[in-house]
Amino acid sequence: MELETVGTDYPGFLYRRQPRNVYWETTISCDLACQHCRASAIPHRDPGELTTEEGKALMRSVQELGSMLVLTGGDPLKRPDISELIEYGRSLPIHVSITPSTTPLLQRETVSRFRDLGVTAMGVSLDGPTSEIHDAFRNVAGTFEYSMRALDWAREFNIPVQVNTITAKTLPHVQAMYELLRDKAAPPVRRWSLFLLVPVGRGAELDTPSADEVEKLLAWVYSISEEAPFRVGTTEAPHYRRYWIQQKLAEGMPLKDIQARARQMAFGIRDGNGVIFVSHVGEVYPAGFLPYPLLGNVRDLPRVRSAPRDSGPGQLHRPLRPMRVQVRLRRLTSAGLRDDRRSARRGSPLRVSARLSAGLLLRQPERAIGNQVH
Repeated sequence: MELETVGTDYPGFLYRRQPRNVYWETTISCDLACQHCRASAIPHRDPGELTTEEGKALMRSVQELGSMLVLTGGDPLKRPDISELIEYGRSLPIHVSITPSTTPLLQRETVSRFRDLGVTAMGVSLDGPTSEIHDAFRNVAGTFEYSMRALDWAREFNIPVQVNTITAKTLPHVQAMYELLRDKAAPPVRRWSLFLLVPVGRGAELDTPSADEVEKLLAWVYSISEEAPFRVGTTEAPHYRRYWIQQKLAEGMPLKDIQARARQMAFGIRDGNGVIFVSHVGEVYPAGFLPYPLLGNVRDLPRVRSAPRDSGPGQLHRPLRPMRVQVRLRRLTSAGLRDDRRSARRGSPLRVSARLSAGLLLRQPERAIGNQVH
């Protein structure tokens, strides 16, 4: 995967040629009613969601990009064709990961099937060290036990797991949660990701942690990372990199050693740069938590003939120019989102990266596709 380094003291990376991960919201249907849900999931499927054949066309674009595909939702298991889609993606081949909801739809046989299909990794949500705390957040009794069973099954079938935790109401319990995962779920847990709440979807109704609470969380993550049997990290918290740099400088780490860790620590911004999000109806955004600007729809843009497989990177991106996908990506600052119109006029690297990454996805398949929901 081709990366370009930008910056000097604390370099970031630009994914000019392709995103690292493409997240596909396969459906907004889910049997849970989580308080934070970005997708504002509902029990039934949207008839407008991408069909099986449209999903396969998207997977072919992901394969051409050389990216990894993450199947999200809603609950991907609400799609009867999810095994067919995974099998097709693996046949291309592309790396496919999945984040199923921990409901009765997720059974031991399901996880066994994931293993047989070659699923790269699985995401499991856990928002408290006890059923009382977790189930209250997910608004359905029994989900804590299903999450723990999912971890057991993933261990049995040797599927790596990322555990995702929303910190909106779980900050007082992170130490207890760490001890639970350390003692009962390592393996299969390879990474524990602490999400700082982004108030979109149903999450707009929740309170976000204060600055002092976030700073204490960053300090805790930094301290526990040295001993944890899995990687402990943050998501939607780029300021953790600032905290990490401050601590390393205070400890006397040479600047060149900090720079050498830049890629591992994911310096820079990922939304629209390393990450692209495709909604259940085919809309393409810089990220699921950044639903602006709308880059296009995999259904609506004119067909673009694929470049020959032996063509170089420049040839591969040539078909994007007539599409004129205008991306006005805003610069992230500590004060929030602010327009940087001068940078956009100059063609900022982040703007160009988002346009190129999205462009290869925004293609119609070579054959006509029906509108039936599978």
